[in-house]
Amino acid sequence: MKRNLLKLTVVLTLTVAFLSQNACKSSSSNTTTTVCDTSAAVLFSATVKPIMDAKCATSGCHDVSGAGGYSLNTYAGVKACVTSGRFMGSMNQVSGSGYSYMPKGANKLDQCDINKIQKWVNAGALNN
Repeated sequence: MKRNLLKLTVVLTLTVAFLSQNACKSSSSNTTTTVCDTSAAVLFSATVKPIMDAKCATSGCHDVSGAGGYSLNTYAGVKACVTSGRFMGSMNQVSGSGYSYMPKGANKLDQCDINKIQKWVNAGALNN
């Protein structure tokens, strides 16, 4: 009887240990990975403008007041900043680049958004 009880205790202990270890593995595999898809065409109106409106052309920044000399609430304003060469330099926030980090006083834009904007710039920064 003691032998059977010992066997049962060992089996139950091993079962609990096995289930606990697998529970941890399955919970960690449920993490979602965000993929940045830049394969589609990047349009000013559908991609760049909404990013500018949400992150740059806000009150007191690059809205109609044109902080820093650039109003980024219109295509013409964004295009002027792109043409100046400051647009991507400021957005990428590379140390020692000589550009002011944008957005000023806030976290760097999401790298996926920067990649999309860079694709638009590389394609000629068209008003599309």
